[in-house]
Amino acid sequence: MKFTALSLLATAITISATAQSFSPYDWATYYAKKKTTEIKIDGELDDWKSVKGIALDQEKYFFVGQGMSSSKWKGVADLYGNFKVQWDEGYVYIAVEVWDDKVTVPHGSILNDNSSGSWDDDGVEIMFDNDGCARSKYYIGDSIHHEFHFVYDAKTPFVFDNFWIPDPGAPQPLYTLPSGETEPLAYAGEAMSKNNVTESFSKSPYGGICKFRRTEKGYNLEVKMRMPGAIMKPINAGGQKIGFDICVNDNDEGKGPLKQQLHWSGMNALFWRDCRYFGTLVLIDR
Repeated sequence: MKFTALSLLATAITISATAQSFSPYDWATYYAKKKTTEIKIDGELDDWKSVKGIALDQEKYFFVGQGMSSSKWKGVADLYGNFKVQWDEGYVYIAVEVWDDKVTVPHGSILNDNSSGSWDDDGVEIMFDNDGCARSKYYIGDSIHHEFHFVYDAKTPFVFDNFWIPDPGAPQPLYTLPSGETEPLAYAGEAMSKNNVTESFSKSPYGGICKFRRTEKGYNLEVKMRMPGAIMKPINAGGQKIGFDICVNDNDEGKGPLKQQLHWSGMNALFWRDCRYFGTLVLIDR
């Protein structure tokens, strides 16, 4: 077969685009198979036994900002996560198994002010860049780029969505460390506004369902939701890469800031505000 210089260049560009991922880490790509059997969203993970998961079980997965690190980690019995993903033409399905030796009830999520929030409660954060555009900023009301927080509670779990709104001229929001030093929480010209979507998550545009189940070692989370703006097709049939990240939050005290936080990919900078730090979700067929 004869190749022209132009066709070779096009092939190289295609290969490069295929190999590219959002995250700087080579482990942060998940190939999600299309589901072939019914999944009951109940927090039981029996439906997921044949699906390959990714274990968050090493120190490299710990977030090291805002005074956190792996220094207080006592091994996988203290904190561990394993996640799995499936999909079909209408929905994405996510299962997360969490080991946490001290599961506490929400405190930050129930406050009306911004002194604490779902980010300080036991639970799972799931982030999406549905259209794969690697957007660096996204705000409340954006149905394509997200920072979902699923907060564990045995009776009334919470779901929160994007927290930031544009506020031109506002100073950069900062987190104050015990030492008095500060770290950025968002970009200048932005303000925080809690966005509790617990009641609306099941409605348009997400049609979402989420269920927690307490386990002997911690808890499970199952999520089913629509993906506005995503092409729900295999990558070889016209689909595109989707930005995706997952975090596990751990607060042993049931008050104050988190003890520690596991991440699959987003350990850099303002990862919760910047899709470019997400991992990569690739939809494939069986």
